[in-house]
Order: sequence, then C-alpha cells, then structure tokens
Amino acid sequence: MFAYAAMTPSVEFVNGMSIPIIGLGTYDMTDDQSVMSRVLTDAIDVGYRHIDTAYIYQNEEIIGRSLTQMFANNTTKRKDLFITSKVWSTFHKRSAVVEALKLSLNNLGLDYLDLALIHWPIALKSGTGYLWPLDENNMTLDENISVVETWKGMEDAYRLGLAKSIGVSNFNSEQLSRVLKHSFIKPVVNQFETHPYLSQEKLVQFCHNNSIQVIAYCPIGKADKGLLNEPILTTIAAKNNKTVPQVMLRWLIQRDIIVIPKTSKRQRLMENINIFDFQLTDEEMTEIFKLNKNQRFINPTEAVNNREYPFHIPY
Repeated sequence: MFAYAAMTPSVEFVNGMSIPIIGLGTYDMTDDQSVMSRVLTDAIDVGYRHIDTAYIYQNEEIIGRSLTQMFANNTTKRKDLFITSKVWSTFHKRSAVVEALKLSLNNLGLDYLDLALIHWPIALKSGTGYLWPLDENNMTLDENISVVETWKGMEDAYRLGLAKSIGVSNFNSEQLSRVLKHSFIKPVVNQFETHPYLSQEKLVQFCHNNSIQVIAYCPIGKADKGLLNEPILTTIAAKNNKTVPQVMLRWLIQRDIIVIPKTSKRQRLMENINIFDFQLTDEEMTEIFKLNKNQRFINPTEAVNNREYPFHIPY
C-alpha cells in the first residue's frame, strides 16, 4: 500500500511520481514571515517534505522567501520537497492558466511545482480587481467556462514544464468524468474535504477506480465543530494511546488517502506525522465511518448558481 521514503511514507501517482502521504496545509495559517519561516523549518526538521499552498491563500510569497532561505542555508534541497499550488477561479480561461501558474512560481521563487491543481471547478469573472467577485445579491460573478477548457490550460502548463504533475480539487464525479473523457494527460489527484463527518466514500472509490489519488483537506475538521469531542473518537484514541487528530489522520491514510493537516505548533506537527506506529482495526474503521453525516465545513454557497458548482450531486 505504502512505499516508505526517507521521512514519511509516500504513494505513487499514475504517472510514476511519488507524493508524501502527509503534507503541511497552509491555508489561513499566518501572514507573518517569521512565523511561516519557523513553521516550515520545524516541519522539515520533524520529517515533512510535502507543502500545500495556493494562489488564493496569499501566502505564496512568504513561503517562497522561507524556502529560499532554507535552500541557501542547506536546511533542505528543492529536489527533496514536494510543493503543491493551485490555479484560482479567476484564471480559468485556457490562456490564463499558464499565466496563473507562472505567477505562483514567481511568488514561490521556484522553477516548477511538483503538483498543480485547479482549485475549484467554478470559473469566476476576471478583471474585476477581486479574487471572489460578488454581485449586489452577494452571489459570485461567474464566467461561462467549462472544466474541460481549464484542464486544457493545465495540460499546456504541464507541457511547458511548469508542473511535474497536474490534478484537480473539489471536483465531483461528473466533472472528473468529463475531464477524463476529453484529456490527453489524466489528472493524478483530486483534493477535497473529507473527515469523519464527511466520509465521501463514493467519491474516494470513484477516484481510486480511475487511478486518481485523493488528498484530504480539513482532515480533522474544524477545531470548534465537535469532532475532537466525539465519544467514538476519544475512546479509540485512548485505547491506542493516541490523540483524536492522530486517529482521524490514521483513518484516512488506511483508506489510501493523502492528508494535509494544518498546524503552526511544533508539537502538533510531530503528533500529526507520528501515526505510523499503530493501526486501526476493521471494527474501529467501521465505527468511525458511522460518524458520517455529509457535513461540509467548506461550501461556497455564493457560487451555487455557477454552471460548475460541484455540490449539486451526491458525489
């Protein structure tokens, strides 16, 4: 199932590239350069080699400055890291995708990404000066662009060497099917929200059946949303002498899902990566599945009228 790398286990994409099964999520982490530098230094020190960011997070520049300093200090080498970024929804025209990824690479101070993703299937109006443009009714200002057109732009970027692998994020099965049907280069990944309250088992199986790896964001939900206090999870955690977040992450990787938990604390960084010395039983896995209630923490309802809004169908 897993091929052990020098630090964390890794899984293989259909194109032969490997990705560490645990990465560091950076959404809404910090806009402070010194904090980001410390977090990335700590993460690499304890064994992380996979860093996930995005243009919309507006932290690519501080991540880039941190990485440049680490490369200069020989703290790590570019070839030893796996770095992901994402094309934002205002860059969905085929001709704009390459531009978007060049912006991200410039922000990060890198020559290439290991993985580039379409962040959301929805296309938003460009040229407004806003990354999340809204009308007078607080609904998104949309562009009539299909995911297939945007994917062709991703293929262009791949051919130019801007990314070693390309994939998608927040796509449903119907959108993935269209991309698979009309693509020359297949997506290697679908990154989407999944945790015990949102097991997404049908979408996970659809992806795996089509040789698409799954990356889970929000893998431990939100701290204020109840998962950390679920009796089933606290009982399993106590039995295994682990924390509840460690149990949730273990539940995901035992489903062959890559995880990108976010934390800025060194102790949590260590805990989140220290999940390879225990295994959940079949009974424990089943008990955790019972917590599913199809509850999303991330749902851009302002885009519900967009032609590519992904959550109109079950998966």
